[in-house]
Amino acid sequence: MKSVTMVTGNMGKWRIASDIFKKYNVELKQAKIETPEIQSYNVEDVSKYSAIYAAKYLNTNVIKSDVGYYIEALNGFPGVFLKYINNMLTSEEILKLMEDKEDRTIYLKECLSFATPEGKIKQFTNVEKATIYFKAMGNGSTFDKIVVFEEDKLPKSTNSEEKNFEHFKNQLQIYDEMAKYLERELKDEAESGV
Repeated sequence: MKSVTMVTGNMGKWRIASDIFKKYNVELKQAKIETPEIQSYNVEDVSKYSAIYAAKYLNTNVIKSDVGYYIEALNGFPGVFLKYINNMLTSEEILKLMEDKEDRTIYLKECLSFATPEGKIKQFTNVEKATIYFKAMGNGSTFDKIVVFEEDKLPKSTNSEEKNFEHFKNQLQIYDEMAKYLERELKDEAESGV
């Protein structure tokens, strides 16, 4: 394995991964392809399936990130269906569901999966606790306008792009963990002559 391809069209994720991977001896490439999302409420299952699909489709080693947002008071809604809900419901409609809910906790869960065309898989998962604000603010996606990081007082959408970049870069240690793992894999393969 001389390099790994990150399957994403999300430029924020690409920027975070590129910035972190630069510190390691791993070449990171990018591919933008659609991958199927299985019907599962588990972000690790969705990420694993997508990563294996992409690795076989591209015939190369890949990493793939999938995200789920889990609202405690709504039994984990929307979970892995975040992308769809961002396109189907407004922030105000989500807030309507939260009326009379005392617990405003939301867990932001991201799973980063490495896969080879042969089906080898390695996963790292990050869980971040945040809260749902009482009104929508700023510009951005449905959840950007109502999710407040623990260190903030206002929703993500009110932060500068740079502040959000730094937040995720510091929060998402799974990218460092993946880069370290892949750096070891590269070294082991080089030493074994693969």
